[in-house]
Amino acid sequence: MADQTHLSNLSGNKKAWPVYLTLGNLPATRRNRPGSFAVLLLALLPVPPKLTKSFADHLQRQINADTLRGVFELLFEPLQNAALEGVNIDCADGKVRRCFPILSAWIADHMENVALHEIKSNVCPKCEVLPGELETHANSHRARDYARYERGERESASDDSRTMFETLGIDLEKNVFHRLHRVSAPGLHKPDLLHTVYLGLFKHLMDWISGFLKKHARLQAFDDNWKALPPYSGFFVPKKAYCEVTQWQGKEMRNLGRCLLGVLAVALRQPDSRQVIPFKHALDCVRALVDFNMMAQYRSHTPETIAYMEEYLYRFHRMKDIFLEFRVSKRTRAKVDKQRKELRHQRAQSNMRVAPSKRRRRLEEDRDEENELRMDMIHTESHFNFVKMHLLSHFSDHIRQFGNIPMYSTEFGELAHKEQIKDGWRPSNKNDVERQILHSYGRQHAIRMRLSNLNSLRCRGANLGDDVLGYLDKTTSTVSTPAPRGRILKGRRDDVSDVLDFCKVLGISLDRICLELIRYSRHNLPTERRLPEEPAILQLLPVELLTQLEIPVLAFQETDVYDIHRARCTGTHRFRNQESRNDWVWVQAGSEEMYGALRGRLRAKLVALFKIRDCSQDTVRQLAGVQMLSPVNSGRPSDVHSLVTVQLREDAREFTLVDIGAILGLAHLIPEGDRRWLVNSRIDLRTFNEIY
Repeated sequence: MADQTHLSNLSGNKKAWPVYLTLGNLPATRRNRPGSFAVLLLALLPVPPKLTKSFADHLQRQINADTLRGVFELLFEPLQNAALEGVNIDCADGKVRRCFPILSAWIADHMENVALHEIKSNVCPKCEVLPGELETHANSHRARDYARYERGERESASDDSRTMFETLGIDLEKNVFHRLHRVSAPGLHKPDLLHTVYLGLFKHLMDWISGFLKKHARLQAFDDNWKALPPYSGFFVPKKAYCEVTQWQGKEMRNLGRCLLGVLAVALRQPDSRQVIPFKHALDCVRALVDFNMMAQYRSHTPETIAYMEEYLYRFHRMKDIFLEFRVSKRTRAKVDKQRKELRHQRAQSNMRVAPSKRRRRLEEDRDEENELRMDMIHTESHFNFVKMHLLSHFSDHIRQFGNIPMYSTEFGELAHKEQIKDGWRPSNKNDVERQILHSYGRQHAIRMRLSNLNSLRCRGANLGDDVLGYLDKTTSTVSTPAPRGRILKGRRDDVSDVLDFCKVLGISLDRICLELIRYSRHNLPTERRLPEEPAILQLLPVELLTQLEIPVLAFQETDVYDIHRARCTGTHRFRNQESRNDWVWVQAGSEEMYGALRGRLRAKLVALFKIRDCSQDTVRQLAGVQMLSPVNSGRPSDVHSLVTVQLREDAREFTLVDIGAILGLAHLIPEGDRRWLVNSRIDLRTFNEIY
């Protein structure tokens, strides 16, 4: 893979263009793990300077392309012989096998593929779609075949082949992957979530949504809801309003995709009669793209999930015209301004002969006509004809052929930039920096490999010196995957010792606490293990109040990998010098047939986490006090935004006791107002897969 990275704005706006090498049959989780030695720095490509459209720069551009092709010929030369004759490789089982390594994928963003395949920027590197058909949903275009192009070049006249290549937007001789043995250049391109969806479609979509919200005076409501988002495991809570953020990176855009639908649904609630249809179409369009992105992140697929992806993409293309008026280019905007000036000039001359009493009515009519002409020109001139809109159509075919999308992600290249490029750039003297980066990385990699080999010998019982063993103890650490633990309570508070203190800290009456303890004991404990029911005894039972509950949650589509959800409950105390934090959680409250799409689970807000000891039986109960929410419309998702709404009923108990084993994990709710919340089912893949 290759990916340019920015080093510094100083010292001449430095950039680096590294080439990384990895094995395609490694698991993606192993490849993306820092320190796994799965991604190796192979070379640093020359970074050409910025050029203009002058004739001298045109010649320099030709020289740059020839230089780049020469560099890649040197890089690929060892693979050429190996692909034909094979090489002997020592395998992990001790056997030597004859292998034929070939270049199977080139992972890069679209502009990198444009430079290396030598194609136009509005051309797809995989198929022969015409530049004017990029916005269509059709995926019936013929795949690129460079062998066929080469035969056509030999058999046809030079003018005919030049016309064909110009139409296809290619240059055979400058494609660095052309004529590699056992390699299909179009097959090297892989879909990329980071640059195609997060930094591509999502960025465009947010520009369209901003214009849509401004038109309907809903931008402030969107910003207010954006800043009110609650915390969640792996989710970065926004600290600024959306319109206050000036630069968005991949991490922020990935974060946005997890909450965009819910925030927009709250911002567009309660439309008037003229806004009902546009709001519904906008939510349908955003929902389709968000769901497509969620499904594309799956690590294993079935024919049903691929069909879902194609359906989501079809719905997105069908509904995207609701944002067409906000997809205005500079050229279209200039045409609209010119039309408006000419129209106003004509009307100024004609309105001079109109009586003052009729002039106001004439101005209103002219304004309406001007808006109609403006919208007609925008709809005529505007389009969604850009290449990243088309690249989405190749996702499902790639999954059928290779299994999933995340396996070929440029995100692991971003991790490699920090360790293998920027860590060598910082201590350098900024002169001949490429050589210093390569030397620094080479030395660090050799030392790490040496330590890894010594540690492997140590595990096999080899006789190593005491100084070597001591150094290994200092520099290496054996990281083993811990067995999944049960739920753990942490963060003991010192201001509670018994039930009476517990009531004072929470601000709940003693009678209420005793009633809930008795109800919990009768419903959940056998007769011989129940808590005492006399209030005089209950109020003196020892209690430990805690602030954190760790919940192991099985990762989506994994069998032995667990995510740890840390649910916080600080009561009225501040959390990390900020406001108090009492998280939303899932509570198992019934069978899967209950509560519609929620499948027997209810949202609840943590009120207290505590341990209570029954001295008569010397047993400790780990309990949580929660405030339960009830689903609206029996837990069925909305037809408008497909999210489930929950509410705090007037007759709901403010404090309900549950065992911590009934808490399944963190929940993410988006406040809607009027004691109602939307259940954000797009916050992670597990929630998305379970609530629909």
